[in-house]
Amino acid sequence: MKAYLESVVSRKEAQKAELAKRSAESEDVAELRSIGKQIDTINEEIAEARAQLAKLDAKPAFDPMKALGTVGQKSAPAEADTGSMEYRSAFKEYVQHGTPSPLLKRSDDRVVSGDLGVLVPQTVMDQVITGVEKAYGVLYNRVRKTNVRGGVKYPTGSFSATFHRMTEESTGASPSDRQNPATIGYVEFSYNLGEIRIAQSLVAATVALPVFEQELAKCIVQTFLKAMDSEIMTGTAANHQCVGILTEAAASPSRIPAGNTVEFTATEVMDWKKWQSKLFAKIPIGMRGLKPEFVMSAGTYESVIKSLADDNDRPVYYETFNPVDGAETATFKGREVVFCEEDVFKTFGDISVSVSSTDSPYFGMLWVPDQAYAINSNLEFYVKRYFDEEKNEYVDKALVINDGKVLDGSMIYLLKKVASS
Repeated sequence: MKAYLESVVSRKEAQKAELAKRSAESEDVAELRSIGKQIDTINEEIAEARAQLAKLDAKPAFDPMKALGTVGQKSAPAEADTGSMEYRSAFKEYVQHGTPSPLLKRSDDRVVSGDLGVLVPQTVMDQVITGVEKAYGVLYNRVRKTNVRGGVKYPTGSFSATFHRMTEESTGASPSDRQNPATIGYVEFSYNLGEIRIAQSLVAATVALPVFEQELAKCIVQTFLKAMDSEIMTGTAANHQCVGILTEAAASPSRIPAGNTVEFTATEVMDWKKWQSKLFAKIPIGMRGLKPEFVMSAGTYESVIKSLADDNDRPVYYETFNPVDGAETATFKGREVVFCEEDVFKTFGDISVSVSSTDSPYFGMLWVPDQAYAINSNLEFYVKRYFDEEKNEYVDKALVINDGKVLDGSMIYLLKKVASS
């Protein structure tokens, strides 16, 4: 993993240098803006990779496996490498044919419940991580990733730094004059187990090891990120899911202030001045400096945002296209607009204001993802193979343990459609 992350940093640095060279040679304003955005994205990716490198030197605090219980299994030698060719081949044989192998036993630091199966090889996980960094998971890719022990109440303030003046009076009491926990609140992550059913045709038909690993990684990434995007918005603890933002908004009490729900009628949403007075005027200065982003469907952006203009008939949106891959980059008053699928937010015009309680009237949000929401996981997948007696077939499934919660609801503004008065 360390070598992989170091290669990511090296590759991203090279990409940034190439973009900087192109920027110095270009005289096209649109291209310069696009290159600037690409460099910002690369800088964030480099920072994330370096942060993960730093974590490798520390003992992981997240230990869901021991919390689920251990079984008396004989461990493999500590030097067993899940990225070795021997382990990878043994894993492939286990998934395809159920062939057991001593190599697939856990090492001393990976003693886990037998219900979780065997650990996915590091080579596959490297591909999963790479896939996560791509276009999939527009919400998951942006929220904060934590790696803390579940079942413990953490003050929400512990996920961010604070500044405090030390005085003679304060040094004798509490080292940093901690805030009253009743004021700042807690967040507690659970050990939610999720599964990804793997198609039998995938595991049975592929013979070459690299192809098998690529297909397995693609299956995990696409299924996992689609589920995570959905749960970040609408997941419920009752279903052992991440607690979604809209679920939190409906809770009482809620981490999201009631005043952070901004309502628009069909007439108001087409009026630029209403956006100014109802939403932009409310954004705190502290939030403005954290680069908040919009999330909405492409249909809402095309039919509503691109129709807005100021008093001088100048559009209030801006869009361009990445000259490298053709990807669309959209902004609304300088804030990036991230497009989501209709199952996350429906298009404004398609929402009925008399919707049922299961069909949310929200059409978008403005948020600071890494401040507003966190997913807690060690991002390790296990594969379990068993025989389904009812269907008379073998079933392979990938298992992962994680949870998600709203951290700071003040960093979320929900946009809601209401009936005209």
